[in-house]
Amino acid sequence: RDVSRIVLPPASFVHEQEKIKERWPAAVRFIEERKLNEFFEGDSGELGVIVQGGSYNTLMRALERLGLADVYGNSQVPLYVMNVAYPVIDSEVVRFCEGKRAVLLVEEGQPNFIEQNVATILRQAGVTAQLHGKDLLPVAGEYTTAALLKGARAFFEQYGRIEAQPQPAKVHKIIPLVAAKEELPAPPEPEQPIEAVVH
Repeated sequence: RDVSRIVLPPASFVHEQEKIKERWPAAVRFIEERKLNEFFEGDSGELGVIVQGGSYNTLMRALERLGLADVYGNSQVPLYVMNVAYPVIDSEVVRFCEGKRAVLLVEEGQPNFIEQNVATILRQAGVTAQLHGKDLLPVAGEYTTAALLKGARAFFEQYGRIEAQPQPAKVHKIIPLVAAKEELPAPPEPEQPIEAVVH
């Protein structure tokens, strides 16, 4: 029997050690050396956005609608684009978030695996940037431009990067009571007594 092919304990513990000591560091080196994840500086470094690569274009459209990017993809806000979402590269996350007041993480789908991972990385590294994600964005469902626009607006308003939009006044709709124009006719008498129908 080939023990290297068994994926149950105790053989799987050997696989885990190989993953942590060899394969994982090799994957991290590969991603870092080839710069597969991208950094965009932006004009202001106080706030930032971490986004999965697949949501980049939708995020850029939302930022453009907020006046924080142009139609050519030039963002005023620093961006860390995770074209490789797993494994999360601790050193890149720390480098991006250091010195920032707050970061918005755009992670489509649930549960929020990347948000939890990034939060742990930041706390363990002592980075004090506030991390926001599904507290401002939908917990589940597709991240359309409208969904990202709403979440990004809330994030940038909260930290004073854009002016808060005035809340629309609540309209209380009043339905007037009107007297009936005529008396309703009495209900018709049944053709058979109830005792004849119910047994």
